[in-house]
Amino acid sequence: MKSLMVIDARKCTECNDCISACKKEHGESRAIKTHSVPMFCMHCHPDKAPCRQVCPVDAIEEMEGVLIVNEDACILCRLCMIACPIGALVINNESKSVEKCTLCMETDKMLPACVEACKYNVLKLFSAEDLEELRRENSNMSIILESLKRYKDKDIRKINDNNDK
Repeated sequence: MKSLMVIDARKCTECNDCISACKKEHGESRAIKTHSVPMFCMHCHPDKAPCRQVCPVDAIEEMEGVLIVNEDACILCRLCMIACPIGALVINNESKSVEKCTLCMETDKMLPACVEACKYNVLKLFSAEDLEELRRENSNMSIILESLKRYKDKDIRKINDNNDK
């Protein structure tokens, strides 16, 4: 099942717990520390991921909807690192290959280490189906809010019209 990590940047306190947990789990943090919030792999669609498209040895493979780097196949050419739009691939000096976030699929964790470590609930994991449902709910909510706004505007105009008489 395709999963995506969503970050609520408004809640992030820059505590770095997510980055520390990732480093502890994998030996190297697979998140990028920016000046404000951490950035993680965007988990592009497997058929459209720039990192996968440029890999000359097809070392980036799909596993259960998530792209992973086959360490044995990686020749450390770094083309995937250049192609990634946010620079979310890192070098593992121990295995001499590139790594990227796998949402901790290769571990026995139910949730990625970074999500577990985030005490402010900034990081959330959604399935593609969950996001589609949220999108539908939000589109309905925007219709309701727009209707309420128009209703209130209409009532305000009525009040103003009555006051003008």
